Amino acid sequence: MKIISKPLRYAHAEGYTDICYTEDGKHIITCGHDGDVRVWLDIEDDDPNSHCVGESASAVCFKENRLYVATDNHAVQAYTFPEFDKDGIVTRFTAPVTQIKTSNKMEIKCAISQCMFSPCGHYLAASTVAGQIIVWEIESGNCVGIIEHPTSHNVSAMAWNPKGNGILAYCDVAGQLGLLENCYGKDSRKLHREQDDSDNVIDQDGDNDAVVDNLIQQYESDDDNAISLEKLKNETLGINMDIDRDDSRPASRQTTVAPAPTTLPPQPPFQPSSTPTHLEHRYMCWNEVGIVRCHMSDNGDSVIDVEFHDTNVHHGLHLNNYLNHTMASLSSTVLVLACETPSKLVCISLLGSSKEWSASLPDTEEILCVAASDGLVGCATNARLLRLFTPMGTQRQVISLAGPVVILASFGSTILSVYHSSEPGISDQHLSMDIIAMHGRQVRTKTIPLPLTPGSRLTWLGTSDAGSPCSYDTAGTLRLYDVASGVWIPMCDMTVHSKGASDAWFIVSVCEATGKVRAILCRGASFPLTAPKPIVTELPLQIPLCELDSEKGQFEEQLVRWAHTTADVDVKAARELALKLFALACRSEIEQRALELMEFLKDDRLLPFAVEYASRLGRMHLADKLSNLAETWQKETDKLNVAQNIHFNELDTQETYDVNNTQDDLNASLILPVKTKEKKIENVNNIKPVSFRSSPGSRNPFKKQQSTTKNIQSPLTLTDRALVEVHSTTDLEEDKENPLKPNTGETFVDWFSRNKTTLESENPEMTPSELTRHCVRMFKTLQSKNSNAAVIVQKRKLEEELSDSTTVTNAPKQTKLSAFAFQSKS
Repeated sequence: MKIISKPLRYAHAEGYTDICYTEDGKHIITCGHDGDVRVWLDIEDDDPNSHCVGESASAVCFKENRLYVATDNHAVQAYTFPEFDKDGIVTRFTAPVTQIKTSNKMEIKCAISQCMFSPCGHYLAASTVAGQIIVWEIESGNCVGIIEHPTSHNVSAMAWNPKGNGILAYCDVAGQLGLLENCYGKDSRKLHREQDDSDNVIDQDGDNDAVVDNLIQQYESDDDNAISLEKLKNETLGINMDIDRDDSRPASRQTTVAPAPTTLPPQPPFQPSSTPTHLEHRYMCWNEVGIVRCHMSDNGDSVIDVEFHDTNVHHGLHLNNYLNHTMASLSSTVLVLACETPSKLVCISLLGSSKEWSASLPDTEEILCVAASDGLVGCATNARLLRLFTPMGTQRQVISLAGPVVILASFGSTILSVYHSSEPGISDQHLSMDIIAMHGRQVRTKTIPLPLTPGSRLTWLGTSDAGSPCSYDTAGTLRLYDVASGVWIPMCDMTVHSKGASDAWFIVSVCEATGKVRAILCRGASFPLTAPKPIVTELPLQIPLCELDSEKGQFEEQLVRWAHTTADVDVKAARELALKLFALACRSEIEQRALELMEFLKDDRLLPFAVEYASRLGRMHLADKLSNLAETWQKETDKLNVAQNIHFNELDTQETYDVNNTQDDLNASLILPVKTKEKKIENVNNIKPVSFRSSPGSRNPFKKQQSTTKNIQSPLTLTDRALVEVHSTTDLEEDKENPLKPNTGETFVDWFSRNKTTLESENPEMTPSELTRHCVRMFKTLQSKNSNAAVIVQKRKLEEELSDSTTVTNAPKQTKLSAFAFQSKS
């Protein structure tokens, strides 16, 4: 048969590359000049497991579930397989290692002088010049045994017994004769007797078929005593046949027991945005604050360099790594360093004059992960304990984790802890995350499962600039946890931005305000090199909705993303996007989708312009439905508000936390964020929708404009004028009708005293202190609108100057993890 050659594919960077197989032949292992060792299922595997072992790797070998790799430091490092944990250094050399070969522990003291196959062809015997005789089983490659010559003389000749009974005779150069039995791994005497009996049966009649026929007739009887032909052959001729205990059962129904599937090893603990610890030059931490590097010299000494992105706030640090720290975490207030042994946490305060403090753990504990934020320092140990400190060293809490820790992250006074919730499955890790919030002596926590792409592992954990927990796995999926809704949302598929199958992204930070993720592209590797300094790339956040290549899919993605993040988006942009979606639905003649969109948005200010747009397009049936929709909203507003108030009051009773509440409230946990309550309060003053009814004499109130619809070329051309009106006239009408509008030159105290009764009736659930804070924000907003009203009137008819008009912005941002902040009543 013709030899088939598979197409070549990229494995490693240009340079010397080595390859080997695992003993079971299921995996291909390669190493190359880029310092990576990759484990392939086959040559068509597009996502091999990659492990960095050094600056370069020159040779690789596999033996008995251990992997041996020659690195650039002239050493042969052993690793466990498939966990790929360090298992010691085998040996060191003064020059690069170019080849590694393993031998059986029972084997080649010196050179082989001769070899000979057994009569059956299943065994091979060889002798050495030192008098050793070795027998191998050819099919499995296993060594049956090694015999040492009593006087270590060279064996000059060997001969197998032709009967196939595993007996080997030999002679040495001293003229002595020897005999070896059981060379097949079985009793040679038993094999000899079975062979003689078989010869006697066959010698009775030279025809084997006749012997079998006679035996069949001899055993022929009733069905209960019937015997199969395969069994007769097995008993008389020594033919091995796999038969079932029930001889009457057909061979096609015989079953074999499949081996039990093996599970993945648990993912070991690691630090976010760090590189492997065995590298001479590595990143210990890279986040939005700065970069922590560790450099190992040839004599074994190491130093730690800290580089801050904003040098106006902090200056760089250069530290001698006397304790061989392998873990680091950096915030704007503290630098945390730690290692497994000795278990000592070292922290350097970055506020004012640098002050260093340390905490020694018990001898039975080892630090596995560390995390630092502006108000918290945490470390997780192998005793499944989470120890929390203040940035200046005060011990705050010790918390027991529900499983082996994997990674830690922190933001403000909240810490995120990811651990194994159960043993890994066949292809997946089972992880959970605890969100732990601290306030004085009080602690609150919420446990949520951490999703991963099937077959992937967690590679990064952190928070966005707004405090939303974020995770990243080896499959390239970046997820964000929305505390308000309690769901994990895939925010970006990083593989879309990769140029090759072997490329990976090294996450640095996530920014919700700009909708960007900052990451480093690693070509053919899973982490960046320290020299030259890599370039950080900003990639857009994009929820993987369907049909993102279409305009409709892009608009829908923006609306969904804005709903779950704290992006800097004003109301104008959101309404413009919604009106464009409405226009696309109208032009596509899908009126039901357009109506559904307006029902979903429930924007009182947007509805009148949707009615006008539908009327201009001649969609009078849709315009009537939208008018009726406004009337329906007006009827159901009170009923809906009552139901929502009851619902939220129940949630507040069950899930809010106040340090001044009774003992029953202290046992409750907080799930809903603070901003949910604020939205509920602010929605009390929303303007009720205005109903639109056509006159009895004509169903089209915009009859004069209907004739101009023939000249419309683009489905979005009519949105511009509507957007001008939606941000000018409605705002002015609202200001004129608002009874709470402050007078010119009126102070907050005078305004609050004048409207105190109205404000208290509109916000009965607020305490006096909460009402005051809410009213301060309201006064500033109304005062700003009052001062800019004249400018809006002058510019509302000039479309080219719309960008200079006053826009309505979102409420002040709050972090997602502020859901776990504590509030005290005055």
